[in-house]
Amino acid sequence: MRIRRASETAGSLIDITPLVDMMFTLVLFFLVTTSFTEDERDIQVNLPDAVEGKTLSDAAPLITINVRQDGSYFLLDRPMDLTQLRQAVADAIKTKADQKVLVRGDKLALHGHVAAAVLACRQSGVHQANIGYQLEPAMRGN
Repeated sequence: MRIRRASETAGSLIDITPLVDMMFTLVLFFLVTTSFTEDERDIQVNLPDAVEGKTLSDAAPLITINVRQDGSYFLLDRPMDLTQLRQAVADAIKTKADQKVLVRGDKLALHGHVAAAVLACRQSGVHQANIGYQLEPAMRGN
């Protein structure tokens, strides 16, 4: 019977170089194929909470209108009045007929200001104007 020495078995090491190469290839693939989008947010608009609801699809780019607490309107971080807002939305409708609009009203803004923004969108020819709200993760304290 032959007894193996420790020096004979030490030579069988696993080469992990191909595994490391594959890991770097996968990381590169995921970095290249990931799309980084930045949502347009106005930090001065506090959205009201809702318990249940659906989110809008990210398939088509949205026109986002922000209505602040004082009743001012912002489109792409530019202050506008209702006439300018109506014209800007109408110009966007000319390039894309099924354009969707999201109206984000501050929770302390008057309903009339938010409704005026939705009405301006409808008068511009928008078929789908949505009002944005923040989903509450779960009912608190029930």
